[in-house]
Amino acid sequence: MYKTSAQLKREAKDSLSGRWKEAVLLNLIPSIMQIIMMFFIGLVIAVMFVFVSFMVTSDMDTSSGTSDFADTIRYQLSDELTDEFDSEDVDFSSPLNGLKINFTSYGVAPLIDIVIYFITIGISFTFLDVIRRRKEQPMEIKDAFRIFNGNDFVPILLINLLMYIFKVLWSFALVIPAFVKHYSYSQSNFIYKDMAMNQDVKSMGATSFITESRNLMRGHKGRLFWIDLSFIGWYLLGIVTGGIAMLWINPYINATKAAFYNDLAKDQFLSTIVDVPIEDEEEWTSF
Repeated sequence: MYKTSAQLKREAKDSLSGRWKEAVLLNLIPSIMQIIMMFFIGLVIAVMFVFVSFMVTSDMDTSSGTSDFADTIRYQLSDELTDEFDSEDVDFSSPLNGLKINFTSYGVAPLIDIVIYFITIGISFTFLDVIRRRKEQPMEIKDAFRIFNGNDFVPILLINLLMYIFKVLWSFALVIPAFVKHYSYSQSNFIYKDMAMNQDVKSMGATSFITESRNLMRGHKGRLFWIDLSFIGWYLLGIVTGGIAMLWINPYINATKAAFYNDLAKDQFLSTIVDVPIEDEEEWTSF
């Protein structure tokens, strides 16, 4: 018998009881990134709203014959934008400058996203340990970087790269299968963590952990989907507070997801020998 979403959330809260400060510090980096992202999204929306409102108002003024002031402002804005792009400081005709712009837009930002993604995985691993060991398990900010070591980074990178490729391939078929596969593959990182603790996984292919996740999530994808839906209100609260509330919401969500895996997997991946139901010749096709 598996726990309900309410029971899993209660377990997450109990594991964090009296330790919220540690949990917030552990999630500090991704939470700050979310706050910054929400700030800029809000800023863009506000600018767009003001611009659209101004254009609508100016059109109404034009129809009523009182558009001189609005036209003056629009011409000034147009001239300022033209001067900005015609400035000698930015030469868009130069291939080197174009390369710099492209690297900034398409190189640095995705790299930051990848680093934050791996930090989040490290945080989720720590919360799984907290769920299992409670107060015996320390939560330190350095634990967020636990993936960046000589043993786990490459396997985790390969697992997540393959998951991404498989989901992209499924998206070519239909969006719904790709959405379902997202939940099928969702426990792959946790499974790797458990198996790597008790046995040598270097000889195992990255798809082995994905396959184990598919088998584990069979009949349980809806449960995890429901848990995600139940957090929508908390995400809205995070947006309303400009991301500040995410400092506490992220630990709550991460601990609940860890409790879900712990309840679902029990101890089956903590044994020294785990049968991997996949043959070498099937590894690259059974996604």
